[in-house]
Amino acid sequence: MTKKPLKDLFDAMYHGKLDFTDFAECDVSLCYERTRIKNREVVRPNKKLKTYHSFLNLFLFEYLKIDEEVVFSYRKGVNAYDAVAKHSGSSCFFQTDLTDFFKSIDARLVKDVIGDSLHLAPILDADNYIDRIVELVVVDGALPVGFPSSPLISNSCLYGFDKKLKSYCDKRNLIYTRYSDDIIISGGSRDALLGIKESVAGLLDECFQGKLSVNCDKSKFTHSGNKIKLLGMVILPNQKVTVDIKFKKELEVMLHFYINDRERFVDKVGGDFRVGVEKITGYMNYVNTIDKDYLNKLRKKYGSTVVDTLIHHPSKK
Repeated sequence: MTKKPLKDLFDAMYHGKLDFTDFAECDVSLCYERTRIKNREVVRPNKKLKTYHSFLNLFLFEYLKIDEEVVFSYRKGVNAYDAVAKHSGSSCFFQTDLTDFFKSIDARLVKDVIGDSLHLAPILDADNYIDRIVELVVVDGALPVGFPSSPLISNSCLYGFDKKLKSYCDKRNLIYTRYSDDIIISGGSRDALLGIKESVAGLLDECFQGKLSVNCDKSKFTHSGNKIKLLGMVILPNQKVTVDIKFKKELEVMLHFYINDRERFVDKVGGDFRVGVEKITGYMNYVNTIDKDYLNKLRKKYGSTVVDTLIHHPSKK
């Protein structure tokens, strides 16, 4: 890899349309707005800051260390289905998530994580700009929900923890995967999972000195014989991963109205036909990712033309 100065990469990327001096010196607090979505604060960058984040993602954050055997979030070529499918042959499961995940990742941790991977990126002088890079990606001293850079950074922040938990699980014949802050651990017996919640909590404390912790309200054990639902997907008794039955019913009601009664379809999706088509298109592509057998059943029931047209519908970005 031929490394180049950050300014050279920036100028080559934007050909004078953006000013590197502004990238290096602008007041970041003027480049975003705060909003609330479902009682959660989301920080939305303006067009300029969003572009800066895209640049940093391309030349730095996509090079941050992650354990690819464990992590299936925010990576090209894999998704939540892959995180669940690894557990399809197990019979006992533990799942949990992390309390206030992004807010718990502070500027110090972000700086350490970036610094640990600088040698992997194609930037020659990234160490000279690390403090500025941190300024561009944190708000109020923590990683915000809503910045394009936050997902990739958060993935890497758990690198050391992922390595230790994977080693712990490997020694006990357990399977560990993570999708963002959702942790799934499974095995062949209940005894194999004894103490796993406490072990995960202990490793988090060891790695982050109390900054990150298990969300006890979201911690759950389950086993074969009960409904196995992970990341919104279901593992059937035959070890097949599919979408949840409630999701299927919702989708098929929308499909029926879409084909047979457009007025009721509009009512069903909240009164806007265009938004409704975008919603059903998203549902169809979700199914296409997870269970192609079920998708073929939909083709037989509702027609291949309808199903394939919706899958390839140009949804608004």
